[in-house]
Amino acid sequence: MIKIDDKFYIDADSNSYTLKEKDKIQDEKSKKYGEEIFRDRGYYVTLEGVLNGYLKAQTREWINNNDGDVKDLIKEVENQNKFIKSLKLKV
Repeated sequence: MIKIDDKFYIDADSNSYTLKEKDKIQDEKSKKYGEEIFRDRGYYVTLEGVLNGYLKAQTREWINNNDGDVKDLIKEVENQNKFIKSLKLKV
């Protein structure tokens, strides 16, 4: 698996790329309470597709956790795009 940031990872098999999100089991009744797990967030045919999926997930999370206007949203999307470019991946 390839780490994108502290929360998101990319995995791959012979057919697709998988965007995975690191999470913890929240059910206090579970024997595995608090253990880290990886949840599949989407399946993609190309590396470009999985990175676009990552951007969408980050944008949705930002909108869910912030109050602001469309200018703030545009700035956040620009910041996420800069981050992706800083990875210097050939897609």
